[in-house]
Amino acid sequence: MTNYDIIIIGGGHNGLVTAGYLAKAGLKTLVLERRGVVGGGAATEEIHPGFRCSTLAHTAGPLFPDVLKDLNLARHGLETIDSDIRVLALDLSGRSLAIYNDEARTAADLEKISAHDARSYPEFAASFRRIGGVLSPLLRMTPPSIEKPAPAELFNLGRVGLSFRGLGKKDAYRLLRWGPMAVADLVAEWFETELLRATVAARGIFGAFAGPWSAGTSTGLLWQAAMDGHAVGPASFVKGGMGALTAALAKAATDAGVEIRTNADVERLLVVEGKASKVVLKSGEEIPAPAVVSNADPRTTFLRLVDPVDLDPDFLMKIRNFRAVGSAGKINLALSGLPSFPALNGGDAGTRLSGRIHIGPDIDYLERAFDAAKYGDCSP
Repeated sequence: MTNYDIIIIGGGHNGLVTAGYLAKAGLKTLVLERRGVVGGGAATEEIHPGFRCSTLAHTAGPLFPDVLKDLNLARHGLETIDSDIRVLALDLSGRSLAIYNDEARTAADLEKISAHDARSYPEFAASFRRIGGVLSPLLRMTPPSIEKPAPAELFNLGRVGLSFRGLGKKDAYRLLRWGPMAVADLVAEWFETELLRATVAARGIFGAFAGPWSAGTSTGLLWQAAMDGHAVGPASFVKGGMGALTAALAKAATDAGVEIRTNADVERLLVVEGKASKVVLKSGEEIPAPAVVSNADPRTTFLRLVDPVDLDPDFLMKIRNFRAVGSAGKINLALSGLPSFPALNGGDAGTRLSGRIHIGPDIDYLERAFDAAKYGDCSP
């Protein structure tokens, strides 16, 4: 039997990235994937004869440059398609507005709708770019222990604190105010056009079980800014769909020495003297390893795979109260061509449709959609 230094449960993109780094560090690594293919939520599948698409996760950006470089994903076949336009927003009156990577171009587009918003947007974008630069290091840091932070963790937090002090009084005050704020309030402070407010606010509730009037939803904009300096999400797609991303990650991992097994459904983890010792598959096979990484969510990992007697009662209580509400649904449509919208009747229709399309004309529209989800229904 092969002796592994570490076993990773789940071959999603997070598990494959982890496997690649561990193998490059010299550890004998095994990835166990329940399905017949790796990828998890980042998969490319056929939804209709001749139509293949990213069936769940659909955009790749922004990918961390460090991961792209360290795992050499370009050499393993990864290609991205990036658009100059981030999002095109439409409303029922036949209007549209576009948010580009270029702030000046966005302001020029807003000029057709609101002179006020055209003036406000550059400062809005600049403020988020500066704040994002301060928050960016947090994305690459292991969250510190709240009860007993290590000296290195305190040092890293101290460095972030110094960056915060360098923000300037206005942006520092904004960051402290915006963190707990409802995103509907934030966008109302900057813009007068409902369509623009809703388009920006959508990033605050993206993937969250929340509406724009929910407290703390401005955090979504702050984290987006930490990733690439913009408050509005990018339009970055993987050529070949998201399955091509995880295929490149799998190639990088196997080249580094990782063994990947598919159709390997993990039933439980065996713990001896407080440490992981074996992974047991549903087939009955037992695979020993001194350490296990789970790509599954915390509740699945600790409440289904680990015997409760192996966990500290206080920790077990916290995990049982860990709230993980499903918050997203997706419908994939196979189209015969680009959609036609009344707001797009010029020669640049193809360009304006090359990014994401936002349909949600005002804040109340988004809030009503959340109301339906909140009570267990699908939004009409």
